[in-house]
Amino acid sequence: MFLIPAEQKSKLQLQWSDLIQGLAGSPRHAKEVWALLDKHYSEPQRSFHNLTHIQSMLRHAEERRADIQNFPVVSLAIWFHDMVYDTHANNNELKSAELAGELMMRMEINPTVIMHVQQCILATARHEVADFKNRAADIPLFLDIALTILGAPKDVYQQYSRAIRNEFRWLEAPAYRAGRLKVLKRFADREQLYFHPIMAAQFDAQARANIAWEIKKLTFV
Repeated sequence: MFLIPAEQKSKLQLQWSDLIQGLAGSPRHAKEVWALLDKHYSEPQRSFHNLTHIQSMLRHAEERRADIQNFPVVSLAIWFHDMVYDTHANNNELKSAELAGELMMRMEINPTVIMHVQQCILATARHEVADFKNRAADIPLFLDIALTILGAPKDVYQQYSRAIRNEFRWLEAPAYRAGRLKVLKRFADREQLYFHPIMAAQFDAQARANIAWEIKKLTFV
């Protein structure tokens, strides 16, 4: 599910190299970090949270480039935000932010950039714009980009739904349904799913329809 072809992975590696070069980062360490990114996002348990997910988010970021104040921050946050993904744990965002900080320091990235990238990653824990000191300006749009899958066409969303279930295949069906319904209902109850008006106009209606479909599917099994 959502697997990336080899030629597209090569293009992603070039995008990564260009990003770090544009930030005057260490080329040698950028190669080392790419190898780690590839290793983490290629873990066998990842049916959705893999390089295809990163590729999709990068594409949406590029489409909204004119609205993004610090494109490198958003790009780095996309690359690192799911680097640690253990479905048995509840602190993946924190661990991802910590690992991102270590790796960006190794690549000699500007400290302010590192701080803002970590803020973006931490905000994905509840998909809310937290009140960070010296908050990154692009957190709302980054969070919108992270949730574009919710507003995908119905067939793509259904594939995503199956992929998420597969990532939690170790969990018994009743426990999975309860946990997934809690997440979905929290999104359904939000007044705003997307913060940026253009993103809301593009994705909100379909996202709510998709969420309603999955809630019904999980409720009436």
